[in-house]
Amino acid sequence: MNKFLLILLLCFPLALTANEKKDNTDPKYLKNAITMVDGKVTFKQTLEAPSLSKEQLYNLLLNWSDQYFKPNEKLPQHRVVYTNQDKGEIVAMGEEYIVFSSSALSLDRTRIYYQLYFEIQNGKCDLTMSRIRYWYDENRDGGQRYDAEEWITDEMALNKKKTKLAPICGKFRRGTIDLKDKLFEDAAQVIGTTRTAQTPATTLVPASTVAIESVPSTTPKELQIVTIEKLPANLSELAAAGRITVKVNDEEIDMKADNWGGFGKLLTKDVAYTLVDQSRIAVNAAMEHSDNYTISFYPKGQTQPIVVIECKKVTAQKMTAEELKTLNQSADSSKNYTLYIGEILRIQMR
Repeated sequence: MNKFLLILLLCFPLALTANEKKDNTDPKYLKNAITMVDGKVTFKQTLEAPSLSKEQLYNLLLNWSDQYFKPNEKLPQHRVVYTNQDKGEIVAMGEEYIVFSSSALSLDRTRIYYQLYFEIQNGKCDLTMSRIRYWYDENRDGGQRYDAEEWITDEMALNKKKTKLAPICGKFRRGTIDLKDKLFEDAAQVIGTTRTAQTPATTLVPASTVAIESVPSTTPKELQIVTIEKLPANLSELAAAGRITVKVNDEEIDMKADNWGGFGKLLTKDVAYTLVDQSRIAVNAAMEHSDNYTISFYPKGQTQPIVVIECKKVTAQKMTAEELKTLNQSADSSKNYTLYIGEILRIQMR
C-alpha cells in the first residue's frame, strides 16, 4: 500500500455520520419522549383525514404497508402479518436496521423489531408502534438482545438530570424515536396529512381540506439541497435494499450495494467513497476520464432517487481485496477494486 493511501486511511476515522453529529440535548429525545402503556414502550399517533372514507384510508395504508414491509433474506420478519378490511385493521411486523455510525472503516448498527398497528375508521386512523426490541452487534459472538423497556426509558437512556442522552442507551433511544417519527410521517403523507410543530400531542391535523384525489400521494417530492447532517442514517441500507447508481458524462450506471463506501473527511472537506470492481472496464474508464460524477440512491421499486450526491473526484486508488478488508466489510474478497474519493459539492434529498 503506498504512502498516499496510508495517509487517506489515517483520515478515515475522522468520518462521522449524521447520527453522531446530532445534539444529545435535543428536547425531542429527552424527558417524556418515551411513552408507556401497561409497562411497555408504546408510541401512538392519530392521523386525521376527514375527507376520506374508511375504505379509502384502508386501501391507501394497506398499499403503503405492502410496499414498505417487504421481507427479504436478511430481514425475513419485515412483513404485513394481518389485515381485516371490515374491521379496518392492519398489523405489520417491522425488522430493519438503525445505523448509529457508518464509515469506510466501520459500521455501528442494531437490528430493531417492532409491531405497527393501524386501526382505521371513517376520516381517521390510529397508529400504534409497540413490542420494540433490539439485536445489537449481531456479528460478534451472537451480539446482545434488549427489550425497549430495559434499554431506552428515561432511567436508562438519560443522565440523572434528564438533560442529555446517555452514551450507549441514548443512541438506541434517539434512533427509535427517529424511526417512529419517520413511520408516522410516511403514513401521514400517504393520506394527505402532515405533521405540525404546534401539535405536541398524538394528533396530526389535515394539511388542507382538498380531497386526496386532488393531491396524489404518489407525487414525488422535489429534490431539496441539504447538508450531510440531514441525510438518513440508514443510507447504506437503502443502497442494499434498492439501487445505487453513478452518473458520469450523462450516463447513469447501476452499481451494487458494496460499491458504496460511506462518508468521511479529507482534511477539512466532506468526501464520499465509492468502490468500483476493476473488471468493470467501461465504468472505470468513464470515472478515470471525468472530474465530476453523481451518486444516486433509489428506494426499492421506485424510479425517483431519494438522495443525489454530486462529487468532484479527488483521487482514485487501486486496491486489493486484502487492503479492502478494513474498509468495506461487504466487498467481494475475490475481486480487486478501485477506490474513488470524491469531494462532496452538493447533496439533494427528497
